[in-house]
Amino acid sequence: MRACLLLFLAGLVHAQGPEKYPLEAFHVEGNQHIPAERILSASGLRMGVPVNKADFDAARDRLLESGAFDSVGFTFKPANANGYEATFQVVEIGTLYPYRFEALPGSDEALRAALRKQEPLLADRIPATPQVLNRYTSAISKFFDGKVETKGEVNTDSGTLEIVFRPAGDRARIAEVKFTGNQALLTPLLLGKLSPAAVGIPYSEPLLRRVLDSALRPLYEEVGRIKISFPEITAKKAETNDGVVVTIAINEGPVYNLGTVALAGVPAAEIATLEKSADWRKGEMANFDHIEQGLNKIRQRQRAQGYLRADTRVVREIRDQDHTVNLVINIDRGPQFALGKLDIQGLDLIGEPAVRKMWKIEPGQPYQDGYPEAFLNRVRDEGIFDNLGKTRAETNIHEDSHTVDVTLFFAGAGTPAKDKAGKRR
Repeated sequence: MRACLLLFLAGLVHAQGPEKYPLEAFHVEGNQHIPAERILSASGLRMGVPVNKADFDAARDRLLESGAFDSVGFTFKPANANGYEATFQVVEIGTLYPYRFEALPGSDEALRAALRKQEPLLADRIPATPQVLNRYTSAISKFFDGKVETKGEVNTDSGTLEIVFRPAGDRARIAEVKFTGNQALLTPLLLGKLSPAAVGIPYSEPLLRRVLDSALRPLYEEVGRIKISFPEITAKKAETNDGVVVTIAINEGPVYNLGTVALAGVPAAEIATLEKSADWRKGEMANFDHIEQGLNKIRQRQRAQGYLRADTRVVREIRDQDHTVNLVINIDRGPQFALGKLDIQGLDLIGEPAVRKMWKIEPGQPYQDGYPEAFLNRVRDEGIFDNLGKTRAETNIHEDSHTVDVTLFFAGAGTPAKDKAGKRR
């Protein structure tokens, strides 16, 4: 019995030859997204089926050819004196993309089911490797009995990177846009905003929806229609050219009024001042253009205090029961910047001290965004210099030290002008 066992183990060690023994255990190391059972299935190996090194080599090659891995290695050893225990080390392709179908004569559900059946290794996120794209486009062509030539490419129409499978060739371009369902805003106004941005671009529904959000949504949010939606978009070939006529269904939704507005992120003592400057029109129709103007005033006030990276983030609480929208405005001040150095170019030994005396921010004090330009306007308005030419200000912002160096440039200024008593200013 012992002699037989030794002979069996010797066969395992010298598995380069034709001897095969059952695969008793299979492990995967390094996989992040693809489960081990899918890797086993894609490798062609089967539990309990006799294998040798040549079979493991072929399994590695199949996995590499799948296009899902940067590298594949393996080791194997005897398992319980009855067969092999194999461990595959894999490095998956770093980036996987969601995929979608466009303008194909089949349902999304049916196409995905066909691809999952042929491609058990990958799910709804796949790498954009040539091997994968070629296999998927071939599978889609087979699904349509070879009647539809398909291409796959990485695309950003939806605002994120994704793979799009669509008919080969160029997309038809939008020749005309139409609307249905709009009442609050007249069609000429909508056309005036959307047509310049949409007509002439290749038709893709995700891309057009992004254009709609940037061109039309702000118009509706100015009149309180914050739940505007575009439930259906249809495209039909134009009768007079190769483009498409796009019809956009609009659901305008009800008018919402502005409810409560809460500020966070600044000292409590400053909140009342900010609310007053922003002029929130509580209880009135929610006009988000006016609200954005108020937010801009808040940001400008923070930057005038040295918080140059100040920003705002608005959280909407939409109350459908009474058609109001409450706002929570989070103010992120960021670091406070101080004045570093003030350098003055173009003035003589008399003019430069006069300008420095007028400058009100000392090094180390909070830097006021926009102060250099306002200061130069003041110098010009007060007539400090005769024959003052062009002036400009340059700022050098140091993110590491949170300081701002300012350089003022004067042309044709020379010596300060004299006042009525004949004295230099």
